[in-house]
Amino acid sequence: MKRDNNLIILLLFMLGCGLFVELNFRYWYAFMEQYMMFQTTSDYLVRHLTEPGGMVGYLTDFISMGFYYPLCAALVIALIAGIVSYSFHRFLKACGVERSMLIAVAPATLLLLFPQESIAHMLTLTVAIPLAAAYTAIKNDKIRWSIGFIALTAIYFLAAPANLIFALMVAVYELIAHRRYGVAAAATAWSALLPLLAMNIFYTIPMREAYIGKHIAHPEVAFPTALWVMGAIYPILAVALRLIGNKRFIVSDKWHTRVEYSALAITLIACIIFKVDLMGQPYMYDHLAREGKWEKIVEHSQRYGIRDFDALIYTNLALSHTGRMATDFTRTPQLGLYGLYPRDTKYYIQNILSSEVSWQVGHVNTAQRTAFIGTLGSRRSVQPRMMKRLVETYIVTGEMAVAEKFIKVLESYPRLSAWASSMRPLLNEEVAAATDWVAEKRRLMPVTDNLYDMQNSFPKSVEAIIMDCPENKAALEYLLSFVLMYKDINNFMGYIEPYKGQNLPKLYQEAICVYQATKPDEQILEAYNIDPKIWNRFANYDRNIQMMNAETAYKMYGDTYYYYLQYGATPEPPETNN
Repeated sequence: MKRDNNLIILLLFMLGCGLFVELNFRYWYAFMEQYMMFQTTSDYLVRHLTEPGGMVGYLTDFISMGFYYPLCAALVIALIAGIVSYSFHRFLKACGVERSMLIAVAPATLLLLFPQESIAHMLTLTVAIPLAAAYTAIKNDKIRWSIGFIALTAIYFLAAPANLIFALMVAVYELIAHRRYGVAAAATAWSALLPLLAMNIFYTIPMREAYIGKHIAHPEVAFPTALWVMGAIYPILAVALRLIGNKRFIVSDKWHTRVEYSALAITLIACIIFKVDLMGQPYMYDHLAREGKWEKIVEHSQRYGIRDFDALIYTNLALSHTGRMATDFTRTPQLGLYGLYPRDTKYYIQNILSSEVSWQVGHVNTAQRTAFIGTLGSRRSVQPRMMKRLVETYIVTGEMAVAEKFIKVLESYPRLSAWASSMRPLLNEEVAAATDWVAEKRRLMPVTDNLYDMQNSFPKSVEAIIMDCPENKAALEYLLSFVLMYKDINNFMGYIEPYKGQNLPKLYQEAICVYQATKPDEQILEAYNIDPKIWNRFANYDRNIQMMNAETAYKMYGDTYYYYLQYGATPEPPETNN
């Protein structure tokens, strides 16, 4: 019965892990997928084989491809947590610690509480802990020591720093189960000495990389404390449990089982409820944007609200794609420039957003530059998402030789190989010119040199685009949204003047009505084809504004621009050089 309880606890824990990832961090791992790039080339495999722990990086990149798809990250991480926990339970039993599976699964909760940019640390534990459990199953001392020495050496080259964890587990087992102090000391010393020998004989690498590899954490930042804790907790917990012994605080088997299940359920439910990815909404929108599901972004933002600037930028981008930027102006939080374009490009998602918005409004040069920066600034300078954008921008600008280089790289990435191959025909200039999306982007590109950068010179950069191509609807929407957010009616009238006589959206007509009220001119309403219903509604608002409080005004006119003009907070001016 006890064995059945352990199995049930393990399965429930794996189920909880899967739910935790799927409900809270699905889009985290989907976002991080684009910073891993597995390649099918022999050079890629050889490069990893000639790096300490290279195979962990190789497997990480391979498995991470699936994180783009639903449930994949949840299934993989639940399986890893289950394997590590089961192996640790077997290890504890070999050390003479007869404890419930609940104790064995406890350290694996750290995998949930401290998500990293990749699953390399998880795979490292998946190598170290099962090997340690297998080591304890070998009863013959000499055979066990020999196999342990070979395994310790091999996993250094293939899965460093799994060798450090494995060595500590071996030392703990030999001390607790057999009191082999010399073997424990030898295993620990060899695991510490091996990287020093390797970096002087086989590799030309820094000491940090020699010990922990360069795939378990970003090589340019400090090694996360959480990773040290996740690696060290297994041998430390084994020693602590051995010192405590096998005393049970709850004697009754029935109550012991009830407490175990309750503790497991409470822990998992608390993790799911309270450990929420603060970037969950932007990462979700990023995923939907990659799939071109712009309507879903709009629907979600209007149903659940918008929680940060990145999500707002994606929402406005989605509104532009769906032609609803002016229509939904009053249904979207208006926070100025930084709701339209990122404040800076220091972080991964901001480079993506910069490139996406620039591409949408036709500023191909900025889209290309930010995509290039995003690629260079990513983990090991790979970013398939931005490489796709580089292919597109170089084809639009006619730099086919450069586009071909990135196509070749993407063709070796299984998830995007079909897309990359579909771009090859466009390397022929005649085919490219006859392709609709290429022709459309080229048609909307500025004819004259646009010296303005989207980030540092907004809205001048968009003005330059519209001056050359007044029919660029996306650029016009971004420009007019910008000035209307800041309640700049005078500049709005200057920008809208070339579009006299056209059927303008309700938002623009309401702004013109406001201008007419401040500078009466009977010809304005006729020149801009102002709908009489829109003018009459504004006139009623203007007459009754003194008799209405904010709540009444919102109920009657909350969907209008003049309500926003009167009651909406003016965004802070952008910190840019316009």
